[in-house]
Amino acid sequence: MLRLIVRKLLEALITLLGATWILFVLVRLAPGDPVKLLLGSGAEVALSDSQAFDRKAAELREELGLNENVAVQYVSWLKRLAQADLGSSIHTGMAVGAELADRLGATLALSLSALTVQVGLGLLLGMASALKAGKLADNAVRLACVVLASVPAFVVGLALLGLFAVTLGAYEISSEASPGRLWLPAVAMGLLGAAQFARVVRAQLLSELGRTYVLSALARGLSRRLVVRHALRNALLPLVTLIALSLTATIGGAVVIESVFSWPGIGKYALDGIMRKDYPVIQGYAVVMISLVVLIHFVVEVAYALLDPRVARKKEAEAL
Repeated sequence: MLRLIVRKLLEALITLLGATWILFVLVRLAPGDPVKLLLGSGAEVALSDSQAFDRKAAELREELGLNENVAVQYVSWLKRLAQADLGSSIHTGMAVGAELADRLGATLALSLSALTVQVGLGLLLGMASALKAGKLADNAVRLACVVLASVPAFVVGLALLGLFAVTLGAYEISSEASPGRLWLPAVAMGLLGAAQFARVVRAQLLSELGRTYVLSALARGLSRRLVVRHALRNALLPLVTLIALSLTATIGGAVVIESVFSWPGIGKYALDGIMRKDYPVIQGYAVVMISLVVLIHFVVEVAYALLDPRVARKKEAEAL
C-alpha cells in the first residue's frame, strides 16, 4: 500500500508539472497583449506619441517579467509557487492567492451542493429507469437524459434564471454568496450532471440484476425490494470514480454557471482574468484546479485500494 501511495504521489507531481507547463505556453500563445490591455490606447493613457506609449509598455513588460522567454518565466513562476506565492494580478495588483482563497469557499459550496443534487437525482432516475426497463417510465427517463445532456450549461442557467428570478420573483439577483442564492445555480449544475449519472446507474444496476446470485435469490422467494437493495449496494462501487469525476467536473464547469448567476467564485474570477489576459490570475486558477483534480483522483485510487485489496495488489504488480 505504501508503495502504491508513493507511486501515485509521483504521478500526481508529474501531472501537475506537465499540465501547468502546457497551460503556461498556451496562454502566452493566445492573441492579445496584457500590457497593452492594461495601458489602453495611446489616447486613453494621454501619452504624447506612440513612441512614448511603446516605451511605457516596454517598461511595464520588463517590470512584470514578460520580456523573458517562456521557459525562464515558467521557472520563475515555479520558484514562487514553491513558496506558496501565486503572484499578483496585473490589473488590480492584488495577491492572486488571497483572491482565490476568498472565492474558493463559494465555489466549493456551489460544487458540493450541485454534486448532491446530481447524485440524488441521478440515483432516483437511474433506479427508476432500470427497474422499469423497456416501459414508458424508462423511455421517458432516457429521453430526459438525452435532452439534458444536449443542452449547453448557459442555456439551462439562463432558463432557470428567467423562470425563477424574472417570472416568479423567487430568486434574488445579486453578486453575494449568500445561502439564499445557492440553491438555483446548484440545481442548474446538478441537472446538467444528473443525466450522465442516471445513465451509468441504470447500466450498472441492470448488469447487477442480471447476475446469477440475483436470479437465485428471487427464485428462492426473497423479497424483490431486499434483492434490489443488495444489488444496488454492489453496483455503487464503480460509481465512486464517477462521483469523483463529477466533483472535478462541477468545480471546473462552475465557470459558466458562476458567470450566469453572478456567483462570486473562482470560476468567475478566472473568466474575468481570461478576458483581461491577466496571466497570474489564469495561472493561479489553473494550478488550484489541477491540484484539486489530482488530489481527488489520488484519494479515489487510495479509497479503491482500501475497499478492494485486489486493486492494490494489481497496481503494485503493474509497477514491477
